[in-house]
Amino acid sequence: MTKVSVGIIYPADPVGTIPGGIDTFIRGILRWAPPDICVDLIGVTTDRLSRPVGTWTRCDLEKRSFNFFPVSALDDASYRGRVPLSLRFTIALAAYRIEEKFDVLEFHRIEPSILFLLDRRPKNAFVHQNMNVLLDTNADIAWRRAPWLFFKLEDWLLPKMASVFVVRENAVATYRARYPAVKDRFNFIPTWFDPDVFFPLANDQKMTLKNRLVIRFGWAVADPLLIWVGRLDKQKDPFLMIETFYGLSGRNLRLRLIVVGDGVLRSAVQGRIDTLGLSNRIALVGLRSVTEVADLLRVSDIFVLSSAYEGMPMCVLEALGSGVPVAATDVGEIRLVVKPGQNGEISNDRSPEALGSAIVSCYNNLDKYSGAPCLESVAAYVPEKVLAPVYENYRRLATENRETKI
Repeated sequence: MTKVSVGIIYPADPVGTIPGGIDTFIRGILRWAPPDICVDLIGVTTDRLSRPVGTWTRCDLEKRSFNFFPVSALDDASYRGRVPLSLRFTIALAAYRIEEKFDVLEFHRIEPSILFLLDRRPKNAFVHQNMNVLLDTNADIAWRRAPWLFFKLEDWLLPKMASVFVVRENAVATYRARYPAVKDRFNFIPTWFDPDVFFPLANDQKMTLKNRLVIRFGWAVADPLLIWVGRLDKQKDPFLMIETFYGLSGRNLRLRLIVVGDGVLRSAVQGRIDTLGLSNRIALVGLRSVTEVADLLRVSDIFVLSSAYEGMPMCVLEALGSGVPVAATDVGEIRLVVKPGQNGEISNDRSPEALGSAIVSCYNNLDKYSGAPCLESVAAYVPEKVLAPVYENYRRLATENRETKI
């Protein structure tokens, strides 16, 4: 069996806690890689002692091991400075010579690939968003200040990629139209969830776990529980969630809300919760481990997505995989899995009234929407199915590269 070696280059720390779907996606690639594919990572460390900068460290992830080379440290995973993380990472990466004999190089942001323009190894890229979002006033991506420059960068770098996976179907069409000479290199890929981690519980088990988790907030086990998971930033729009919840608070539904995540808006979000007098009904619990998030999802009644824009949010698949119906804004590829009237609702617009209406509809149909309809909608979005084309692509690129050298 011929081994294929892949080097992923992205500012992630798979054994640390960094919020974000891209980091989760990369952990999945590492974790589920088949025996013939060795995937290592050049990233950033969140633990300078265990995973020191500038040193290859062997790390374990579930049942898999991988080599990890951090080029810089990320002491606050939720911090967003004036200089984007991707640029800071690229600058730090430039100080090192990456001479490992990878068959394929992979990028989940295009900026670092500038350093490898003269490298003849095949390169694969992932685009986790339709980057036309840079033209949206709600965007909080740093490139929104100069979208024309980012699109020039794409025009320079993307055609040099041997393959590109995109998590938005409409973005695939856009790229194929922009780069007709290499249009076959662009393909859609959905996201996925881990059914070994995210799964529903029987009702008695759910109530027992829920009582243990919510007692710390002074809530009753019978109180209906909403959950919101994401970065506290403009993209995820936690303020829309808070305003929506405030609008529902007068309906005597006894709703409670857990907000999981951290980010630049945390203090402002907490301040808004306090101002609206919701501190006894909303728990802002910060970052949590994957297993803690899974437990919180399992005891929740409705998952709420209030994002301004998305690709295909993993948190929604994880909620549905836990048997929890979803009330969501109409973003990204959400309609692939959230089926109105079956396992959730999608708001008509991005207003507290519309999102609140979606939540109430879910609440009134919990018996119908929960459980099996949720699981059925995400049955195809499991790692072994979604990531199979990725691994096959690694094999293809490595084989073609070896053949050109003969």
